[in-house]
Amino acid sequence: MTRWMAVAGSALMLAACAAASSAQPSRDLPGERETIHDWYVQADGTIRVQVRSNGCTTKESFEPVVMVDSRTRWSFTVELRRLQPDLCRAYLPEGVVLVWTRDDLGLPRGGTVRVINPQAPTPRPRR
Repeated sequence: MTRWMAVAGSALMLAACAAASSAQPSRDLPGERETIHDWYVQADGTIRVQVRSNGCTTKESFEPVVMVDSRTRWSFTVELRRLQPDLCRAYLPEGVVLVWTRDDLGLPRGGTVRVINPQAPTPRPRR
């Protein structure tokens, strides 16, 4: 095999990995895929995500996995993976809202972003 063939083969493998990563994240990533209540992107690009919490959930409880759409390079998906279980016992049926900036996630200005975690409706507090 020539050196050029090895380099071309490596480039093809990297391209295949990039294309695969834009579809779904690997199951080999750390943590658990979190079911969230809701998410939205503010006008300044800040991403706000409402997640379940028993009182001890913080941004550090999660690893955001950012994937780029290999076709457009301006569409991004974010998946939140919970690294630390929340073993506290507070009653927070609506969970907490966590905030990530585009800079936190390494996202360029102008690109579209969406959170791909499964969603469960926010439970209504008992009255």
